Amino acid sequence: MENRTEASSRELLETLVKGQRKALRHSRIVTVLCLLLAALLVVAVLTAVPQVTAALERLDGAFTELEGAMGTLDRLDAALSTVEGAVGNLNGLPDMFSSFDSTMGQLDGLIENAEALSEAAARLGEMDIESLNSGIRDISQIDFETLNQAIKDLADVVQPLAQFANLFG
Repeated sequence: MENRTEASSRELLETLVKGQRKALRHSRIVTVLCLLLAALLVVAVLTAVPQVTAALERLDGAFTELEGAMGTLDRLDAALSTVEGAVGNLNGLPDMFSSFDSTMGQLDGLIENAEALSEAAARLGEMDIESLNSGIRDISQIDFETLNQAIKDLADVVQPLAQFANLFG
């Protein structure tokens, strides 16, 4: 009877050892697959991030130019307010002739502001379109086909490994 108990215990231990070996193989397969997936993600991030960053920097430059144009618009608005004040003074035409020199100086400033605004708008139109085109070009240069192919290749490798692992599961 003792021999039988030993044999039974031995079979039980052998079964446990086989199960542990199977679990160890599964763990190794899962670990390798996780490492492959992590490597693929790192490669994808390392290729995409610099291009996106460059596009965002160009967009930031475009917004900086827009802010400069807004400052010019503010100066133009102030000059227009001055002109409106001058027009309101038309009721006192004799007084306006005495301040004609100062109004002409303000009008000269208004003309300079309008010229600066025109130049800024032209630069903004050119720069904005160029920046957006450049950003779109950078994004379009990301090789999505190669990235998709790498993902498909990884899936093709992982699928048979998963099926193989299921045989032991």
